[in-house]
Amino acid sequence: MKIICTRQNLIQGVTTAQRAVSTKNPMPILSGILLVAKDNRLELQATDLEMGIQCFVPCTTQEEGSIVLPAKYLSEIVRRLPDSPIQIERNQDTNVIIRYGQSEITINGFDAEEYPIFPKLQSNNSLTISEEKLKEYLRQILFATSPDENRPVFTGVLMEILEGNLRLVATDTHRLAMRQIESPSVKDDINIIIPGKTLNELTRVIGAADRQVTISIGENQITFGMEDTTLISRLIEGQFPNYRQVIPQGYKTRVRVKTKDLIEAAERASLLARVGTQIIRLNIEEEKLVITANTEVGRIHEEVPVYLQGDTIQIAFNAVYLTDALRAISCDNIYFDMSGPLSPGILRPVESDDYISLVLPVRTA
Repeated sequence: MKIICTRQNLIQGVTTAQRAVSTKNPMPILSGILLVAKDNRLELQATDLEMGIQCFVPCTTQEEGSIVLPAKYLSEIVRRLPDSPIQIERNQDTNVIIRYGQSEITINGFDAEEYPIFPKLQSNNSLTISEEKLKEYLRQILFATSPDENRPVFTGVLMEILEGNLRLVATDTHRLAMRQIESPSVKDDINIIIPGKTLNELTRVIGAADRQVTISIGENQITFGMEDTTLISRLIEGQFPNYRQVIPQGYKTRVRVKTKDLIEAAERASLLARVGTQIIRLNIEEEKLVITANTEVGRIHEEVPVYLQGDTIQIAFNAVYLTDALRAISCDNIYFDMSGPLSPGILRPVESDDYISLVLPVRTA
């Protein structure tokens, strides 16, 4: 193996592939990135056996070949190389010489034949979405996933396709976010749970307005195919909770408010609420929403102008959960619906009905 590549392309490829490397995997070879040189392209692969990433960057191939190099050291070295042509050459043994200018570094690696084969997913179900739109959809729901690995179902995102309607749903039992997407071209009804970790990594490699993501769904795996990158992941086994049961169908109190005003007021109140209970209280009156927090650090009183439909109400929320939900909404005005001090608060864009976010209230004395 012998190639010449630019520093920028190397950084791009290594940074992308490294997202699938696990530092805790007991197999040493899985701490590395597989490099394959062929046809003036450098292929980079990494996997933790739950998720895998394959990407391609252009290079000049002087001699075809492959090697697995430790991701940690390769990443650190590549970032510190000068901005000049980089030559990578494998010796007869499992080490590589990286040459730049008049200098060189030798890294010991692993034989590529020992690396797991990147799976090829066979699927009849696929849909294509703009990278930019998918990134925004995921931003709106991923905050509601749980970090608790003891309850795997809640660490993932439900992808449900029913009668041609696609929904993405996430919940950690304290909050819920749901996004509906129109007209995917999928033949069958689908109900799968995608790991939140996979989708978080996906958001870091997509975002171009003029590019598409092809999502292919298999029996126990899912693939996201981009222009030069493929991400494949196992699905989470289990039954996602019936989210429809927890979404109230009506309301007794509806507030229309400017999103920016409510976010800023809630964030200021949450600064004090971080100490102790993390509770902020909302007192909704005829023409204003009053937010208060009272902790050992001090007190805050915020007033936000609103338009009220229905009953006045006093209700309390976890400050972090409420501000996370507000930040996820990308519109100028929202409806904040409530049915009582112990019923969920529902946030909806005024301009559309394709997104909702639910936050459970906190019981106070």
